[in-house]
Amino acid sequence: MDKPFYDFVILENAYRYEFTSIGEKEILKVIVYQQTDLPDFFSLTLADVLPDGSLDVFVESKNGDMEKILATVIQTILAFLSHNPEAKIAFSGSTAHRTRLYSIILTKEIEKVAHTLTVLGLSDKGLVPFERNEKYDGFVILKKK
Repeated sequence: MDKPFYDFVILENAYRYEFTSIGEKEILKVIVYQQTDLPDFFSLTLADVLPDGSLDVFVESKNGDMEKILATVIQTILAFLSHNPEAKIAFSGSTAHRTRLYSIILTKEIEKVAHTLTVLGLSDKGLVPFERNEKYDGFVILKKK
């Protein structure tokens, strides 16, 4: 993970991370890790914080800093896993296009994290080791033991 990322603030016992996207405008972003019904599984949500404090996962900011935002998400994953080493982080895009984008980013970065993280893809075959050029509906990341 050698890409530049935004400084972020860790809140709520490392379950919420906030940072400001700086491009054509400044946009407050949040990454939330939420416990699911499955033991040790947490969902990851990336959203814009609206003026009223609510979160929008569907907005397309188009702020010109997508790579830096995604690098920031990866940094929060590493921070979250350092606080919760047994956690399994599940995520997908809020749209099929975004899920595909995440797959492209994972393909580019997988070799850099393979020694510390396990990346799985969710497909019609179930939860399987992530492979390039495969279609996935979601992803799971966990710390290697």
